[in-house]
Amino acid sequence: MRMVNPKVLCGLGWCRAGLSVLLMVVITGWVLDIAATYLGRYYYNEQFLALAAGLAVAIVLLEGNTMVRPVWFVALNTGFTLVVLSLFVYVAVRFPALQLEVASAPLNAVVMGFFMLIGVMEAVRRKTGWFLPCLVVFLVGFAFVGPHLPAVYQTRPVSFSRIMVYLSLDTNALLSQILAIAAIVVAPFIVFGYLLNNFGGSAVFSDLAAKAVGRYKGGPAKVSVVGSGAFGMVSGSAVANVVAVGSVTIPTMVRAGYSRHVAGSIEAVASTGGQLIPPIMGASAFLMAELLQIPYRTVALAAIVPSLLFYLALLLSVDFEARRLNIQGDPNLKLDLDDDTIDEVNKRHRWRYLLPAGVLIYFLFWRNMSPEIAGIYSTASLLIVHFIWPWQGLWQRIQMAAFGLVRAMGPISDIIVLAGAAGLVIGILNLTGVAFAITIQMLAISGGVLAILLLLTAILSIILGLGMPTVGVYVLLATLAAPALIQLGVVPVAAHLYVLYFGMLSMITPPIAIASFAAASVANTSPWRTAFASLKVGAGIYLIPVAFVLQPELLMLGSGGDLLLAAARCALAIALLSAAAVGHVVRPLVWQARIGVGLLALPNVLSFGSSVPDTLLWLIAAMGTAMMVWLCWPDRRESVKVGAMEQQ
Repeated sequence: MRMVNPKVLCGLGWCRAGLSVLLMVVITGWVLDIAATYLGRYYYNEQFLALAAGLAVAIVLLEGNTMVRPVWFVALNTGFTLVVLSLFVYVAVRFPALQLEVASAPLNAVVMGFFMLIGVMEAVRRKTGWFLPCLVVFLVGFAFVGPHLPAVYQTRPVSFSRIMVYLSLDTNALLSQILAIAAIVVAPFIVFGYLLNNFGGSAVFSDLAAKAVGRYKGGPAKVSVVGSGAFGMVSGSAVANVVAVGSVTIPTMVRAGYSRHVAGSIEAVASTGGQLIPPIMGASAFLMAELLQIPYRTVALAAIVPSLLFYLALLLSVDFEARRLNIQGDPNLKLDLDDDTIDEVNKRHRWRYLLPAGVLIYFLFWRNMSPEIAGIYSTASLLIVHFIWPWQGLWQRIQMAAFGLVRAMGPISDIIVLAGAAGLVIGILNLTGVAFAITIQMLAISGGVLAILLLLTAILSIILGLGMPTVGVYVLLATLAAPALIQLGVVPVAAHLYVLYFGMLSMITPPIAIASFAAASVANTSPWRTAFASLKVGAGIYLIPVAFVLQPELLMLGSGGDLLLAAARCALAIALLSAAAVGHVVRPLVWQARIGVGLLALPNVLSFGSSVPDTLLWLIAAMGTAMMVWLCWPDRRESVKVGAMEQQ
């Protein structure tokens, strides 16, 4: 079979780089409003979204040409990419006029919309697999079946031409607010995180983690937890975090005495939780703020206590496992996360990259700026610090920054096409009325009982999250599941955080735990053993979303006293369930004790004033506290045995 000349592939690679530069210029210019401010030109928001989406789709599709391919594939892929890009550019230029024509759904608009949708779905398929494209096709097909179903399941009749035009050109589908959030709000933060990692700034977090917790029992695992959480906060991607940090932390944990599958599970859970940590929290938090029409600052503040409880649960499991295996800490522990391309001068001064992180927090929380402007300013401060300090190797750092900015458009393109696909799903759900029907059915199945609805929502969140990125999962769940919770009186921000939380936990929950599977690949062990070990290591974590739904004080929605009491009870529940899962604290637990300790954990997530009497809840909390004190109290007989063995 005839293959394409590598020089041709190189030329196509440069074309892709050129599109990346153009996408960067378009996004930056729109965020800073350069056209209106300096050129006196005004455009519709949808014109920008069409252009950004077209460039992103083209960048993703041309990525298929970056390796040696048959001539027919490269020719077909390049031609298809040009057609799709041309259609999006046409929409961007002609959008005001097109809006006058779409109501009648002319044939040319139908054909144009069809190919635009095919381009988006093919780009999504290449990045995330078949699930989302198949879901869109299923929902489009269901639009023709739904009108003929029994009344309780019936949907509105919609023609094929109306579907194509609506999905491709309407502001509630492809060109929706979700796409705007991805292209305008999220993009600057992806650039910030990508550059910070590319410059070697991620090693700062690991160094700080090693100094803070490396000396304690299970030190290598605790460094993995703290370092991966801090890096995941910036990267916003569990799998990327596992691959980037786990390649160093997992072997370190194995050398310390953890089994390979346990080491992989610790890294997988730690990397996943980084998406919950303010101030960045990944892309989903920005989507949540826009969907709820609340300031991003409110979402970030609400996530602080749950994120701290998440990592408390993981640190407790790691500590209990280290005590079970008698794994000691190392006060001189140091992880080698350095990139060979970074010179020694930059390595010595890399702590300077903490300054842009401080700038980001300042603009977001003290100046209360919009997230996209704060992201642009923080990225600018990162580049300034990178350039001016130290002067040695300046030209190398300029090249590193230039190539880093271009490469950052890759993950931005991924998030834009994913947001476009999510908009398609929401568009067809709204057009046919399926979303409303699902909410009604969930309420009917639960019988209006919140506990049953929480369980159904958790299961649905994990099922829909199988193999999908967190952003796509959250957008689907915010449309399908969160409204039912809100209907039963759950605080809106708690309902959205609940579905985000369980959608995120699908990454470590079998059967398709993509973060656990990625960690297993790094650890060279069984994916299934790693996934089930993640369940054990993260057992206490599954209580946290239930706790903040039932006790919204955990989201900083009440008084300080109520917050402290709710946090203390939730921490106790986490400690008890983690002890039951690991089967060891300072001393081992027999299976009967593990069951009893686990049962003591559950009532502590209930709020006072619920159907369970407050007196009983206080009694259970006291019993649980006494049990944890006893489990943490050293057994002198065991200490004598250990001391005698060490002397021998």
